[in-house]
Amino acid sequence: MIVDAHVHVFRRAELDGREPDALVPAERDAPVEQLLALMDGAGVDRAVLVPLDEHDEYVASVLDHRFAGIAVGLHSLPQRRERFAFDGVRTQRLDDMDALRWIAAEGLVLWTYLEPDQLPALLELPAVLPELRIVLNHLGFFPHDMRVDAYGRPRFEDPLPPDRVEAVLSLARHENVHVMLSGQYALSAEDAPYRDLDGLIRRLADAYGAERMLWASDHPWIDDVPGYGATAALPELALPDASEAELAAIRGGTALRLFPRLSGGT
Repeated sequence: MIVDAHVHVFRRAELDGREPDALVPAERDAPVEQLLALMDGAGVDRAVLVPLDEHDEYVASVLDHRFAGIAVGLHSLPQRRERFAFDGVRTQRLDDMDALRWIAAEGLVLWTYLEPDQLPALLELPAVLPELRIVLNHLGFFPHDMRVDAYGRPRFEDPLPPDRVEAVLSLARHENVHVMLSGQYALSAEDAPYRDLDGLIRRLADAYGAERMLWASDHPWIDDVPGYGATAALPELALPDASEAELAAIRGGTALRLFPRLSGGT
């Protein structure tokens, strides 16, 4: 079973109440039907849905056996889970330890997309909460100074400074930390298939092992360039020596272990 471990679905701002911005202007639309058509075309069976922000009503409304869901933000999590059966929580900051403890106690997954000043807290967190399963989004990079490129995608300058890369690699010593193989389009200095990132991806694979890596497309930003199918092929291009079992873990097995709900249904 192949799992796309990080996608966004949303409606036009007039329909879902979100605040438009340069990346997601008011008229931009990514309904779940569009995602499912792409998944079917690429042979992808399941996906993890991530709202753009705390306006998560649309994601909550489309959850079924094909999807796991991620909430955004740490506030009021128990109350929010009464209406949105999310499986994990995405955050840019780690300054609410009570919320992090609640996530761990509920058996949920922490989806990290952290601001750069959160690195010291991240380095401590796996040992403080060893029962908390952590996934570092998009090769573990720390977003800053985002712009929108000519294809309507997020873009970052100098996204992978060596000190942060080494910190992400050092976190592999904690068995509860995982890393997402995604976001290459926003992090590479080259066009697809982003060969300048191969060395980093191989180092991550050596450090974490396939059983703690997850492939994701980051739909819809990649739908036009390089295309959903091209993104699905990136793990085996970056890791040509990976075994079939290792590729199966990256392309679905790890996500199925983190999100048991994805294994149910047909």
